[in-house]
Amino acid sequence: MRPLGPDDPRMIGEYRLLGVLGAGGMGRVYLGRNFGGRTVAVKVVRPELADDATFRMRFEREVTAASRVGGQYTAAVLGADVNATSPWVATSYVAGLSLQEAIADHGPLPEQSLRVLAIGLARALIAVHAAGIIHRDLKPSNVILALDGPKVIDFGIARAADASVLTTTGSVIGSPGFMCPEQVTGSRAIGPSGDVFSLGGVLVYAATGQGPFGEGDTMAMLWRVVQEPARLDGAPEALQPLLAACLEKDPELRPTPRQIVAQLVQDGEPQPLGWLPGPILEEVSRRAVGLLDLETGEHHGAADPPSSPQIATRPNVPTFSRDIADRPAAQPTEVRHAPPPASKNQRPLMIFGAFAIGIAVVLAIVVAVTLMGRSSSDKNSTDTAVTEATSETAAVVATGSLPTSFEGEWTGSASDGLATYAIELTLYAGNVGDQVGSSANTGELTNTRCERTETLTGVSETEITLEAKLSGGSTQCLDDGSTSTVTLQPDGSMSYSMSGPVGNISGTLAKK
Repeated sequence: MRPLGPDDPRMIGEYRLLGVLGAGGMGRVYLGRNFGGRTVAVKVVRPELADDATFRMRFEREVTAASRVGGQYTAAVLGADVNATSPWVATSYVAGLSLQEAIADHGPLPEQSLRVLAIGLARALIAVHAAGIIHRDLKPSNVILALDGPKVIDFGIARAADASVLTTTGSVIGSPGFMCPEQVTGSRAIGPSGDVFSLGGVLVYAATGQGPFGEGDTMAMLWRVVQEPARLDGAPEALQPLLAACLEKDPELRPTPRQIVAQLVQDGEPQPLGWLPGPILEEVSRRAVGLLDLETGEHHGAADPPSSPQIATRPNVPTFSRDIADRPAAQPTEVRHAPPPASKNQRPLMIFGAFAIGIAVVLAIVVAVTLMGRSSSDKNSTDTAVTEATSETAAVVATGSLPTSFEGEWTGSASDGLATYAIELTLYAGNVGDQVGSSANTGELTNTRCERTETLTGVSETEITLEAKLSGGSTQCLDDGSTSTVTLQPDGSMSYSMSGPVGNISGTLAKK
């Protein structure tokens, strides 16, 4: 990440910008943080795309669809302004390493890591497809390796820019080595099975260091995708039948994401704790610790000069948030500055000698303990993608009432793989947009407690999403605006997921 330049905005919507993460086909990407402490990636559209009315329509459709995606293994769309002079979208920022970076720097993953990767990516596709979306560009650079498992990013929003480029240049949308045959030939509409093909390619890359159709110029790779069998040499023998099934040329012969998960958990669910090899774990941990450094004076000190450019949400303009179509347009964002941060020597630091297996784990523990309570839940398509997707689970929608099966007092524990928290959740009747309960989490190591009220933002028969407002607890709590996903299980228990810079805090709750 590089520092902000003189021409970079300091505020976009409610997000204070901390630096520039990079730039891509759609525009520039910033690291930002809202006043509740949530860290985000803010993508700002290039001027030439912003002037394209067709792009704006596609962009709005993509953002609307992507905002419906939830779950533990995706990066949530948190907000957007599609009508701003420079349209933008904010997504959860995952402090991790892309699969592409990890393999390039550290080599192929071991089999156990591959299994956790495959399960997480398949579950991400279940969530994406349930929202009526086809990813269409699942590739190693769109997979982030975090402490608690993999995360899929960029499910759909970049497609609006890709489609605009395609219209004028005839370019190919997608990454040649990971595109499905039907995407290459245009012989049929691309459905969820197209993403399964890409998943197979990503897993082969993770297992061998190369894609299943080798390297070379674009046309040669596209020909191999359509005509040649996938190259699985070097992948673990136990996984080769599944990889071959995912990479079938005929979409009808590929397994569904749910079938992939079922096959991989036959012998038990692999635990995400320690799923990453040591060198990758160390680098991921360092990146997570890097977020703590942003809380020191260099980013939150003096006020920005008045001449600093800003991109603020404008009045009477459709704006997007987690409950995308059901809230009024936001008013102009006031430029404010965060309170002075605590000095470094005020950070709680816990190091466990018996458990210290190297700097990677120590760094991760520092992050887990320090960022307690400031988590938020993690939450694509072209013209035909939405209609082609088939749901394997009921999609959460931003209308309706809390199902009675969720009402009551729930307790249990949740962990991000390094720290454990006691969770209390009380839910009562209400509609989307209403306050429907309260929650609290208490760290088992530090006894730090954070208390919140909960507003219902999305609902299906078996899953709800909640947005929190801090109501009490430690001064370390920074969870205003954090979101969580709660899912009823067949045995009557409730799965709970809340994620932040360190990784998802997830566990199981039982009704009292």
